[in-house]
Amino acid sequence: MWTDTAFLVHADPGEVLRTAPPPADEDERRTAAVYRSVSLRLSRADGVGRAQLLSLEAARFGWPGLAERFAAAAPSGEPTAPWQVGWATGRRADERTVRVMHCDGVHAVLAERNGRLVAVDAGPFGEVKALDVLDGTSTDLFQAPQDARLVGSVEAGGSILVLTGHEARDRHWNADRQGPDDTVRAWDLSTGEPVGEPLSVAHGRLATVAAGQMDGRVLLVSGGWDGLVRVWDPATGREVTEPVGGHRGWVTAVATARVAGRPVAVTAGEHDHHVLVRDLLSGRPIGRPLTGHTAPVLAVATTHAGGRALAVTASEDHTARVWDLATGEQLGAPLTGHGHRVSAVTTARVDGRALAVTGGWDDTVRVWDLLTGAQLVDAFTGHDQPVREVGVTASDTGPVVVARASDGLLRTWHLTGHRHGGDAVDGPGRETAALTTATMGCRRLVATGRYDGTVDLWDLARPRTNQPLPGHTDAVLAAGMATAVVDGRTLLLTVGRDGLVRIADLETRETCGAPLDCRDTEPAALATAVVDDRTLVLVGTRTGTVRIWDLAGRQEIGPPLATGDDQGVRAVGAIPVDGDTTLVTGHADRTVRIWRLTDRASLGRPLHGHARAVERVATALVDGTPVAVTTAGYDPHPRVWDLTTGRERGEPLYGHHHRIADLALTTLDDRTIAVTGGDDATVRAWDLHTHTRIHCALRFPYRVHSVTPVDGGALLVGFADELALLPRTVTAT
Repeated sequence: MWTDTAFLVHADPGEVLRTAPPPADEDERRTAAVYRSVSLRLSRADGVGRAQLLSLEAARFGWPGLAERFAAAAPSGEPTAPWQVGWATGRRADERTVRVMHCDGVHAVLAERNGRLVAVDAGPFGEVKALDVLDGTSTDLFQAPQDARLVGSVEAGGSILVLTGHEARDRHWNADRQGPDDTVRAWDLSTGEPVGEPLSVAHGRLATVAAGQMDGRVLLVSGGWDGLVRVWDPATGREVTEPVGGHRGWVTAVATARVAGRPVAVTAGEHDHHVLVRDLLSGRPIGRPLTGHTAPVLAVATTHAGGRALAVTASEDHTARVWDLATGEQLGAPLTGHGHRVSAVTTARVDGRALAVTGGWDDTVRVWDLLTGAQLVDAFTGHDQPVREVGVTASDTGPVVVARASDGLLRTWHLTGHRHGGDAVDGPGRETAALTTATMGCRRLVATGRYDGTVDLWDLARPRTNQPLPGHTDAVLAAGMATAVVDGRTLLLTVGRDGLVRIADLETRETCGAPLDCRDTEPAALATAVVDDRTLVLVGTRTGTVRIWDLAGRQEIGPPLATGDDQGVRAVGAIPVDGDTTLVTGHADRTVRIWRLTDRASLGRPLHGHARAVERVATALVDGTPVAVTTAGYDPHPRVWDLTTGRERGEPLYGHHHRIADLALTTLDDRTIAVTGGDDATVRAWDLHTHTRIHCALRFPYRVHSVTPVDGGALLVGFADELALLPRTVTAT
């Protein structure tokens, strides 16, 4: 039997912790694993796109033979992309995946309905539905008021209740931001009928809920934005005691338990590093607060194990901790392993063994033995957004772990089995902010800059080996990485949020002199250019200037170029034009501007067309004409500008439907190609000579954040915290 503080799921004890028998054919097992992992993306692709996506997914699992077979299965006679799958990392690949689903919204709650674990979600007009986490079937449950939001689900007196909140809104349908009135209603999940009377709260939106029992009555415990904990009877809709405070900020987590026969409430606050344990009715403290976390607590779950009432807390300090509620003492060492804040926790019992399941902002789910503190299995991977809720249930093939992420995706995994096998490579780790490549002799290197400040070097031929560069401590900016060759040395330049441009020698992997100090102007973009045999460093700043440095001499050349846009320069590029060098700058005010480098004169008026801040600039000669290609984030259409006339060249480049994250230019068959990657999980390409899109988009399992050309016509693509190398196809249509 599985038990949890929020719901109860029954399973045949003989099925607990049992692994499904493997398929008779290993190829069939691998093929099924690939299809399950990428099923959501497949539904949005055509035949060629499906073959490419399946090939990439097989490469992520470390099965190159299967990747080749998928690629060969593409429909014949249809245009294909000029790149194929080479290798790919598989940090998020997980062979244990059962199903990947998408909720209609992003605020679903997990609950048991008629013995099945479901994700319950409220639509924009109050329609409440349940999505079965095992088979994916959706069921209409009931109609709540139009402004309904889900607060949570609880087990109460043998029934599962779903609670919805309803904020008071003005005639323009806006919530009162000073503190809306709130009404919380309880609904029976099995029948869809309202239960009892709603609770009305003045200026205290309720965000968390748990259930307890007192003298045979079911009571609900709610935590609100006002920092108060309320105990109320769902039958009457009335509070049974005065609200209690004690927390700083809103109440982030609520759980209930019984300690020495008394019902208690266990609560955490937005800015508290401790957890309070109080008598359910009187609000008096039971023992001492649970202290030990070094950052706020985000989630709490309770259970009984080893004859003791236990609480498990999840915190922003990247740990979960187990506590004895009677004594307030921490049991064992903190549960460590998450690489970011731990945002979700639940408890379960498997074959008599007490477990905790945690989910975090590192997008993983982990399972722990509560009494020993040991992590039982490899972390469950696949999400690329923070995990908001976790659960457990049973299937015909054994226990299943469930996680809901902040993007509305639900993933389920078998509790036992391998994360991935074959020759899978984990890759760079945390999502990279910037990506570039460099060639040193016969070696090709990849540099990845991460949001945690780490800069890694990877051998393109052996991506499993990496060597962090020293001296990098602050987050690397998304447009803050470039390479240059000076005096025969290949240098890597990175700019971090600390405002320093650091320079490293890729051969020695050592810092090359003091960094360029741009802290006073807040750098936002970095590029290099060769002018009169000198390598220049171009730094676009948030104060609206471009600072220009001689890389060899480490001297700033003249005063900063003042662009006149005090909202900031977000992108910068350069290209030789008629014996001089032209700078192109992209701006937060949505314009593109052109400058002559020698005298820093403006060449014409700002170029208008983008609907958002211009974040990427790339320059090239196309049919002898200097052009700039620009992208502007959530304006999903790149634009091409003629730098000699200062006019847009043709129509925007249509294809993407969401934010564009990166832009690169490359050459195929002596033709200049613009390549972009974005939040629609695609890489798209356009021939700049004909201004036409290359037919087939490259599809990825996650959002694409980086695209970089590699010598020989290949592409290196960063998606989530993974990389893929896409060599040029032998024959491209």
